[in-house]
Amino acid sequence: MSKSVRQLASTPASETFGPLVDLLTGELQHGGGGAGLPRPPENLAEFTPWYLAAIQHLEARLGEEQNQRHMVRSEVELQCRLALSAANLGQAIELCAEFARLLSPRAGRIELDIHRDRASFRLDSLRQRVTSASSLVDITGLFAYFQLFQWLAWRELPLKQVRIGPLRRQDVLPFLRLFRAPVLAGGEGYALDLPLAALRLPVLRTPAEFPAFFAHFPCAVFGPRGQGLAKQVGALLAASVQRGGPLPAQPKLAADLGLSLSTFRLRLRAAGTSYSELRAQALRSAARNALRHTDRSIGEIALQLGFADTASFRRAFARWHGLPPTAWRARHGATPGSFG
Repeated sequence: MSKSVRQLASTPASETFGPLVDLLTGELQHGGGGAGLPRPPENLAEFTPWYLAAIQHLEARLGEEQNQRHMVRSEVELQCRLALSAANLGQAIELCAEFARLLSPRAGRIELDIHRDRASFRLDSLRQRVTSASSLVDITGLFAYFQLFQWLAWRELPLKQVRIGPLRRQDVLPFLRLFRAPVLAGGEGYALDLPLAALRLPVLRTPAEFPAFFAHFPCAVFGPRGQGLAKQVGALLAASVQRGGPLPAQPKLAADLGLSLSTFRLRLRAAGTSYSELRAQALRSAARNALRHTDRSIGEIALQLGFADTASFRRAFARWHGLPPTAWRARHGATPGSFG
């Protein structure tokens, strides 16, 4: 076990999430819904599965009290996977909204309001009656979408503000701090107000990464936020190659990540890499995948990866791997087909 994992496992939950544990335990006991819930967590490693179970207990109790069915976890998973198929966050939100319309009223209602300089992701659970317990579940739902969008974009989203409906309680403040943005209470709805440019952020995650993300979704609130710049740039380049589009140049990447070009270069240098190295890594990986898993010709692969001609691709690939692409494909068990 690594030092960081040992530290996480030994950190008392009461130091960080004690108020949330007390809050949810109180709500469950008040409604008689705490039976079958695991014992309160003793450390951060135990907190996530406990919190997930507590929210599911509370949601089930609310459904019985208000005679209102809610989304089951398999439907939540399907909605997240649908969002994963989007090209950018704006499309991901629209797909979530369409999915909610198909399950109406169980999935609530999602709307995206566009303003001059911001976008508002609005969530309405369509509850018949608002209670403190339902407000906690709905805030968790709003935070779940926030987590999903950050995971899809592989970066922390700079919220302008959060609106959490009618709930006015001091004991919920620890939870609200997780949004890392100003929170407005006492209104009618739940919303995340984002900079308009956030809708254009590309979806960088892959289906292979989804199971680990969803295992404790939406309650893995203590994980590290954000990723190193080199990983973000690598993911952006890999996503561009995968979609068959042109690789973004340094100025475009820097602007998309909110950095000046000079800062962008300095930070990559501090991470021990450069744009050209990350670009070559993305092309090498894409070339190997195409050779190993498709029967496209060498010329078709060269065109897809943006090389001027087949000869240029052959020279680059031989420089990377010490073999021409046709020989590499034969050695690594390529799919039969037209090799060019």
